[in-house]
Amino acid sequence: MSLRESGEKPLTYSSPAILERRRRILEETRTLIAEQGIGNFSMNELCERAHVAKRTLYNAFQTRERLIATAIQEYFLEYLSRIQYQGEVGTLQRNVERIVAVGRRNRKIRNYIRAIMAVYFGPDGVPDIWQAMHSIAVESNLEWIHNLQKRRQLQPWVDAGTLANDIVRFEYATINDWARGLIADEDFVPNLLTSYLTFMLGATRGAARSEIEEMIRDLSEGRFTVPAPLVTPMETPASE
Repeated sequence: MSLRESGEKPLTYSSPAILERRRRILEETRTLIAEQGIGNFSMNELCERAHVAKRTLYNAFQTRERLIATAIQEYFLEYLSRIQYQGEVGTLQRNVERIVAVGRRNRKIRNYIRAIMAVYFGPDGVPDIWQAMHSIAVESNLEWIHNLQKRRQLQPWVDAGTLANDIVRFEYATINDWARGLIADEDFVPNLLTSYLTFMLGATRGAARSEIEEMIRDLSEGRFTVPAPLVTPMETPASE
Protein backbone atom coordinates (compact mmCIF):
# COMPACT_ATOMS: atom_id res chain seq x y z
CA MET A 1 0.00 0.00 0.00
CA SER A 2 1.44 3.36 -0.99
CA LEU A 3 1.57 6.35 1.34
CA ARG A 4 -1.28 8.01 -0.50
CA GLU A 5 -3.38 4.84 -0.07
CA SER A 6 -2.61 4.41 3.61
CA GLY A 7 -5.77 6.13 4.77
CA GLU A 8 -3.84 8.60 6.88
CA LYS A 9 -4.94 12.21 6.76
CA PRO A 10 -2.58 14.16 4.45
CA LEU A 11 -0.68 17.10 5.85
CA THR A 12 -2.13 20.49 4.96
CA TYR A 13 0.11 23.39 3.98
CA SER A 14 -1.38 26.85 4.12
CA SER A 15 1.32 29.15 2.77
CA PRO A 16 3.89 29.33 -0.04
CA ALA A 17 6.64 29.53 2.59
CA ILE A 18 5.62 26.20 4.13
CA LEU A 19 5.30 24.58 0.71
CA GLU A 20 8.77 25.82 -0.20
CA ARG A 21 10.18 24.49 3.06
CA ARG A 22 8.68 21.08 2.38
CA ARG A 23 10.08 21.06 -1.16
CA ARG A 24 13.52 21.97 0.20
CA ILE A 25 13.41 19.22 2.82
CA LEU A 26 12.53 16.54 0.27
CA GLU A 27 15.08 17.79 -2.26
CA GLU A 28 17.85 17.76 0.35
CA THR A 29 16.70 14.31 1.47
CA ARG A 30 17.20 12.94 -2.04
CA THR A 31 20.59 14.63 -2.33
CA LEU A 32 21.73 13.08 0.96
CA ILE A 33 20.52 9.65 -0.17
CA ALA A 34 22.63 10.00 -3.31
CA GLU A 35 25.68 11.15 -1.35
CA GLN A 36 25.56 8.91 1.71
CA GLY A 37 23.09 6.10 1.04
CA ILE A 38 20.10 5.39 3.26
CA GLY A 39 21.95 3.48 5.96
CA ASN A 40 24.14 6.51 6.72
CA PHE A 41 21.37 9.06 6.25
CA SER A 42 21.67 11.72 8.97
CA MET A 43 18.66 13.67 10.18
CA ASN A 44 21.02 16.16 11.85
CA GLU A 45 22.78 16.89 8.58
CA LEU A 46 19.44 17.18 6.80
CA CYS A 47 18.35 19.79 9.34
CA GLU A 48 21.50 21.80 8.66
CA ARG A 49 21.15 21.62 4.89
CA ALA A 50 17.41 22.33 4.80
CA HIS A 51 17.65 24.98 7.54
CA VAL A 52 14.94 23.46 9.69
CA ALA A 53 14.68 22.20 13.26
CA LYS A 54 14.56 18.46 13.87
CA ARG A 55 11.17 18.92 15.51
CA THR A 56 9.88 20.33 12.23
CA LEU A 57 10.93 17.17 10.39
CA TYR A 58 9.24 14.85 12.87
CA ASN A 59 6.09 16.98 13.03
CA ALA A 60 5.78 16.83 9.25
CA PHE A 61 6.87 13.26 8.53
CA GLN A 62 6.65 11.40 11.88
CA THR A 63 9.69 9.16 11.30
CA ARG A 64 12.99 9.13 9.43
CA GLU A 65 11.72 6.22 7.33
CA ARG A 66 8.49 7.97 6.31
CA LEU A 67 10.48 11.07 5.33
CA ILE A 68 12.75 9.01 3.06
CA ALA A 69 9.80 7.07 1.64
CA THR A 70 7.94 10.30 0.86
CA ALA A 71 10.99 11.80 -0.85
CA ILE A 72 11.45 8.71 -3.04
CA GLN A 73 7.78 8.32 -3.89
CA GLU A 74 7.01 11.95 -4.68
CA TYR A 75 10.06 12.35 -6.90
CA PHE A 76 9.14 9.28 -8.95
CA LEU A 77 5.49 10.29 -9.30
CA GLU A 78 6.42 13.83 -10.31
CA TYR A 79 8.85 12.49 -12.90
CA LEU A 80 6.19 10.22 -14.40
CA SER A 81 3.79 13.16 -14.63
CA ARG A 82 6.33 15.09 -16.71
CA ILE A 83 6.75 12.43 -19.41
CA GLN A 84 5.06 13.52 -22.64
CA TYR A 85 3.67 10.16 -23.73
CA GLN A 86 2.74 9.33 -27.29
CA GLY A 87 1.06 6.02 -26.44
CA GLU A 88 -2.45 5.76 -25.05
CA VAL A 89 -3.05 4.86 -21.41
CA GLY A 90 -3.06 1.10 -20.88
CA THR A 91 -0.98 0.19 -23.94
CA LEU A 92 2.36 -1.52 -24.49
CA GLN A 93 3.70 1.58 -26.24
CA ARG A 94 3.05 3.73 -23.19
CA ASN A 95 4.81 1.25 -20.92
CA VAL A 96 7.78 1.13 -23.27
CA GLU A 97 7.97 4.92 -23.23
CA ARG A 98 7.92 4.91 -19.42
CA ILE A 99 10.68 2.30 -19.20
CA VAL A 100 12.88 4.23 -21.64
CA ALA A 101 12.32 7.62 -20.00
CA VAL A 102 12.91 6.34 -16.47
CA GLY A 103 15.91 4.26 -17.57
CA ARG A 104 17.56 7.26 -19.19
CA ARG A 105 16.90 9.37 -16.12
CA ASN A 106 18.42 6.66 -13.91
CA ARG A 107 21.67 6.82 -15.87
CA LYS A 108 22.07 10.42 -14.73
CA ILE A 109 21.58 9.64 -11.03
CA ARG A 110 23.40 6.35 -10.49
CA ASN A 111 24.38 7.08 -6.86
CA TYR A 112 20.78 7.73 -5.89
CA ILE A 113 19.51 4.64 -7.72
CA ARG A 114 22.24 2.47 -6.20
CA ALA A 115 21.29 3.69 -2.72
CA ILE A 116 17.58 2.98 -3.02
CA MET A 117 18.13 -0.38 -4.75
CA ALA A 118 20.40 -1.40 -1.86
CA VAL A 119 17.45 -0.88 0.49
CA TYR A 120 14.95 -2.62 -1.80
CA PHE A 121 17.08 -5.76 -2.08
CA GLY A 122 18.75 -5.57 1.33
CA PRO A 123 17.92 -8.20 3.97
CA ASP A 124 16.90 -5.52 6.45
CA GLY A 125 14.79 -3.34 4.15
CA VAL A 126 12.62 -0.82 5.99
CA PRO A 127 8.93 -1.58 5.21
CA ASP A 128 7.91 2.05 4.63
CA ILE A 129 10.72 2.66 2.18
CA TRP A 130 10.41 -0.71 0.43
CA GLN A 131 6.66 -0.30 -0.01
CA ALA A 132 6.99 3.23 -1.34
CA MET A 133 9.40 2.02 -4.02
CA HIS A 134 7.42 -1.08 -4.90
CA SER A 135 3.89 0.33 -5.02
CA ILE A 136 4.60 3.22 -7.39
CA ALA A 137 6.15 0.86 -9.92
CA VAL A 138 3.29 -1.63 -9.58
CA GLU A 139 0.77 1.11 -10.31
CA SER A 140 2.69 2.04 -13.47
CA ASN A 141 2.25 -1.49 -14.82
CA LEU A 142 -1.29 -2.24 -13.70
CA GLU A 143 -3.16 -0.18 -16.32
CA TRP A 144 -1.70 -2.18 -19.20
CA ILE A 145 -2.02 -5.52 -17.38
CA HIS A 146 -5.67 -4.85 -16.48
CA ASN A 147 -6.28 -3.92 -20.11
CA LEU A 148 -4.80 -7.25 -21.18
CA GLN A 149 -7.02 -9.01 -18.66
CA LYS A 150 -10.16 -7.31 -19.97
CA ARG A 151 -9.29 -8.33 -23.53
CA ARG A 152 -8.53 -11.90 -22.36
CA GLN A 153 -4.97 -11.61 -23.61
CA LEU A 154 -3.36 -12.88 -20.42
CA GLN A 155 -2.64 -16.59 -20.11
CA PRO A 156 -5.45 -18.29 -18.11
CA TRP A 157 -3.17 -19.14 -15.19
CA VAL A 158 -1.97 -15.53 -14.75
CA ASP A 159 -3.29 -13.35 -11.93
CA ALA A 160 -3.08 -9.65 -12.86
CA GLY A 161 -2.04 -8.44 -9.40
CA THR A 162 0.62 -11.11 -8.98
CA LEU A 163 1.98 -10.38 -12.45
CA ALA A 164 2.23 -6.64 -11.72
CA ASN A 165 4.16 -7.33 -8.51
CA ASP A 166 6.45 -9.89 -10.14
CA ILE A 167 7.33 -7.70 -13.12
CA VAL A 168 8.37 -4.88 -10.77
CA ARG A 169 10.73 -7.22 -8.90
CA PHE A 170 12.16 -8.28 -12.24
CA GLU A 171 12.56 -4.66 -13.46
CA TYR A 172 14.27 -3.66 -10.23
CA ALA A 173 16.63 -6.65 -10.40
CA THR A 174 17.85 -5.44 -13.81
CA ILE A 175 18.16 -1.86 -12.53
CA ASN A 176 20.09 -3.11 -9.49
CA ASP A 177 22.52 -5.05 -11.71
CA TRP A 178 23.18 -1.90 -13.72
CA ALA A 179 23.62 0.22 -10.58
CA ARG A 180 26.22 -2.28 -9.34
CA GLY A 181 28.13 -2.02 -12.61
CA LEU A 182 27.13 -5.44 -13.98
CA ILE A 183 25.44 -3.92 -17.06
CA ALA A 184 27.19 -1.29 -19.18
CA ASP A 185 25.57 2.14 -19.42
CA GLU A 186 25.03 1.85 -23.18
CA ASP A 187 23.35 -1.53 -22.74
CA PHE A 188 21.19 -0.57 -19.78
CA VAL A 189 18.01 0.70 -21.45
CA PRO A 190 17.96 -1.90 -24.29
CA ASN A 191 18.62 -4.66 -21.73
CA LEU A 192 15.90 -3.36 -19.43
CA LEU A 193 13.40 -3.17 -22.26
CA THR A 194 14.26 -6.59 -23.73
CA SER A 195 14.11 -8.35 -20.36
CA TYR A 196 10.78 -6.67 -19.54
CA LEU A 197 9.25 -7.75 -22.85
CA THR A 198 10.62 -11.28 -22.52
CA PHE A 199 9.08 -11.60 -19.05
CA MET A 200 5.70 -10.36 -20.32
CA LEU A 201 5.83 -12.68 -23.33
CA GLY A 202 5.25 -15.71 -21.12
CA ALA A 203 2.20 -14.12 -19.51
CA THR A 204 0.35 -13.07 -22.66
CA ARG A 205 -1.45 -14.64 -25.60
CA GLY A 206 -3.22 -13.62 -28.79
CA ALA A 207 -2.66 -10.15 -30.23
CA ALA A 208 -0.73 -8.95 -27.16
CA ARG A 209 1.78 -11.79 -27.43
CA SER A 210 2.19 -11.16 -31.16
CA GLU A 211 2.84 -7.46 -30.52
CA ILE A 212 5.48 -8.27 -27.92
CA GLU A 213 7.12 -10.89 -30.14
CA GLU A 214 7.36 -8.42 -33.01
CA MET A 215 8.92 -5.78 -30.76
CA ILE A 216 11.48 -8.25 -29.37
CA ARG A 217 12.32 -9.41 -32.90
CA ASP A 218 12.81 -5.84 -34.08
CA LEU A 219 15.01 -5.07 -31.07
CA SER A 220 17.21 -8.13 -31.60
CA GLU A 221 17.61 -7.44 -35.32
CA GLY A 222 18.28 -3.72 -34.90
CA ARG A 223 15.09 -2.57 -36.61
CA PHE A 224 13.46 -1.13 -33.52
CA THR A 225 14.24 2.46 -32.61
CA VAL A 226 13.90 2.94 -28.87
CA PRO A 227 11.54 5.89 -28.42
CA ALA A 228 12.78 8.91 -26.51
CA PRO A 229 9.78 10.62 -24.91
CA LEU A 230 10.20 14.27 -24.02
CA VAL A 231 10.31 14.98 -20.30
CA THR A 232 9.67 18.39 -18.79
CA PRO A 233 12.76 19.40 -16.77
CA MET A 234 12.66 18.99 -12.99
CA GLU A 235 15.02 18.93 -10.02
CA THR A 236 17.05 15.71 -9.80
CA PRO A 237 19.02 14.15 -6.96
CA ALA A 238 22.78 14.52 -7.01
CA SER A 239 24.40 12.54 -9.81
CA GLU A 240 27.88 11.05 -10.14
